[in-house]
Amino acid sequence: MFALALGALAAPPALAHTSDSQFWTTVTATGRFDEAKPWLWSIEGHARFSQDNNGAEQTVFRPALGYRVRDGLDLWAGYARVTQHRDENNVEEERFWQQANYDVVEFAGGEVTGRTRVEQRFRESGDDVGWRFRQQFRFSRPIESTDVSAFASNEVFLTLNETDWGQVGGFDQNRAMLGVQWRVNDTVRIETGYMNQYSNRADGPDRVSHNLVLNATARF
Repeated sequence: MFALALGALAAPPALAHTSDSQFWTTVTATGRFDEAKPWLWSIEGHARFSQDNNGAEQTVFRPALGYRVRDGLDLWAGYARVTQHRDENNVEEERFWQQANYDVVEFAGGEVTGRTRVEQRFRESGDDVGWRFRQQFRFSRPIESTDVSAFASNEVFLTLNETDWGQVGGFDQNRAMLGVQWRVNDTVRIETGYMNQYSNRADGPDRVSHNLVLNATARF
């Protein structure tokens, strides 16, 4: 059932679009300030390298503070500095965001988790605040007798308003991913896989990106 839903969401509409290949990589450090208290922290650095851009297309710096409400439910608030690298002028964007991470259900020997995020986006080229909603579900299942898990995830992006700097309300993009995660030790996790990203672009044809993803996370 989850695989069918993932496939349905990942399938783009039958519209003209461009295609691109990218490499995405993220390094994240996260942990608790005090094991006896519920406060969490996270610092993330992210980079995307595009075939079309002949180099780095986007870089992101994303720190955050979190609060563990209970096992299986964390609330987060954070900031992101996003740079879209262009030949002439880079596009700088600042975001404030709020997020809930939660367990959904155990299923087929694995677990479904969810992540719900709301973003407020700011750009120097306009005065309006762009609101965006993001919903991700992820199914992860351990591979027996190994330190590896297989996973499938899907994330839908919906923009909630129009802005004077170019955000258009409605469907923004969809990211569907299949991959594996290796538990290196009690601290480090490495994750890799394929992501299909369908982007609804207001300034031209929609774009389908075929992305190789490599992420490393250290949990303290």
